[in-house]
Amino acid sequence: MARRKQKHFIPPQTLLGLLVTIGALWLVAKVLQNAPTGSGNAIGLVILIVIVAAIAFPAIRLIRRASARQAFLQKVRATTDQQLEPLLRRRAQLVRLDPYGKPQHDKWAKEIDYFISQHIQPSLTAGEQASLARNHTEVFKIIAQRVGAAHHTQPAFQNFSDDMTPAEFETFCAEQLRGAGWDARVTMQSRDQGVDVIAEKAGRRIVLQCKLYARPVGNKSVQEATAARAHERADFGIVVSNNRYTEAAEQLASTNRVLLLHYRDLQNLDDILDQQRAA
Repeated sequence: MARRKQKHFIPPQTLLGLLVTIGALWLVAKVLQNAPTGSGNAIGLVILIVIVAAIAFPAIRLIRRASARQAFLQKVRATTDQQLEPLLRRRAQLVRLDPYGKPQHDKWAKEIDYFISQHIQPSLTAGEQASLARNHTEVFKIIAQRVGAAHHTQPAFQNFSDDMTPAEFETFCAEQLRGAGWDARVTMQSRDQGVDVIAEKAGRRIVLQCKLYARPVGNKSVQEATAARAHERADFGIVVSNNRYTEAAEQLASTNRVLLLHYRDLQNLDDILDQQRAA
């Protein structure tokens, strides 16, 4: 199949500048063509040229500034796309639900400001830095919208890593559930009801305790999951870990409707819950 040639369009700012310049030149030419000879008319012609120049030059200057602004914003988009993966991880770590279920974006907003000052501003020219000062709010929105859109389609943590922090492990567990069709949200770390993740699907409501441990998980986590299930009126309390569970934890969980899972089990959680209901 023949490859279609790419069309190259003149940028609107450049086209407008050309039109302004051509219009000004046309007006001067018209006046010169129709003007009679004489010193008075010559003075008038000079005045007319000055007026046309006073109109054309600021217009061209504004057009050039608008063109530079668009180039600058394109650089912001390109830099954001290049750093999208770490930005997604930071957003996942910093956006949490408050005790009333509302996402809190304060820390994420500070992270965006940090990203602008440390990773965008140093790469800008002096003129682009001036444009950043004038358009900081728009730059902030571009970054927030691009990362927010990617958040719904691209997981921040696609694979488990031993280098994860506890907060990253919570986000990883929530994303595993979302990949299985659950509506999963990570709660704030300061929440004191023992809930790390709340998830809902097809009328089921579950709460998760996410434990990234180097040792077997004990009774305390089961007690926290039990209290969290009652507080959130959930169908099940679940402890999820990268490690195994103590025998005491397994005994306590069996009498309190708490499931003890490995993080790999989250992708098959529906089948596990169906088995629990059938038991």
